[in-house]
Amino acid sequence: MGPRNPLHFAEILVCLDGSSYSQAAIEYATQIALEHDASLTGIGVIDLPGIQRSSGPAPIGTMHYDQFADRQHLQEAREMVTGILEDFGKECQEKQIRHSIHAEMGSPFREIIEESKFHDFIIVGQKTFFRYNLKHEPGNTLDRILHNGLTAVLAVPDCVRQIKKVLVAYDNSVQVTKAIQMFLMLHIWNQSDITLLNVNNNATRGIQLLSRLGDYFRRYGIQPEKVQLKGRPDEVILSYIREHEIDLLVMGAYGRRSVSEFVFGSVTKSLVAQADIPLFIYH
Repeated sequence: MGPRNPLHFAEILVCLDGSSYSQAAIEYATQIALEHDASLTGIGVIDLPGIQRSSGPAPIGTMHYDQFADRQHLQEAREMVTGILEDFGKECQEKQIRHSIHAEMGSPFREIIEESKFHDFIIVGQKTFFRYNLKHEPGNTLDRILHNGLTAVLAVPDCVRQIKKVLVAYDNSVQVTKAIQMFLMLHIWNQSDITLLNVNNNATRGIQLLSRLGDYFRRYGIQPEKVQLKGRPDEVILSYIREHEIDLLVMGAYGRRSVSEFVFGSVTKSLVAQADIPLFIYH
């Protein structure tokens, strides 16, 4: 029996905050849309709770000023979001990509998850800045999407690279299995050089898991390389990414302790912080 016919997807949700991470998300999204005839939705969310929290408790006599400052911040944020979405729309129009824009105010991760119900996957920066005009540390939007989201996520750094080499980190968990299934069904990077990696101190068990996974990939017409290594999962994966110049990592998110002892809560956070390549993640 030959390889399965690829499934076709239609809708990608692109999270826009005006940062360099957001610009990278746009570049990845437009490239995928052009190659696979997909539609894009650009979403901008003003982090109203975050802006209000940034003011902190107001001493007596300064409350009026703080309320005025909040109104100023919100107005500036609205103007920034409008401009970001307009620029996104113009870029899509110039490239003849089907698109829509969506502006919201509220909790970014809640609004993104709500909109993602009608999209095939999300592209978002590994760092997010949805308070727009306020100087601040990155928000925790990505972390909350990974904990609570409904669909797959492509989390991107603030630079763009051509995806030629893909690493699939497999630990036999439900979470990573879902990520692999979605990765294969989307059929975006199936023509890349794909390596299956299992980090397991029980080498025999790791080889068995990779053998079954390799058979699954071959049914999609893919002949992956299989690698079994020992050590701490995050350290081994990061080392492999750097030594072999990997362009995309496929992994699960926030799984419980599994047979091969990935603890994907801490592993996911470590890889998001340090991998510096796009991560395809599914809860």
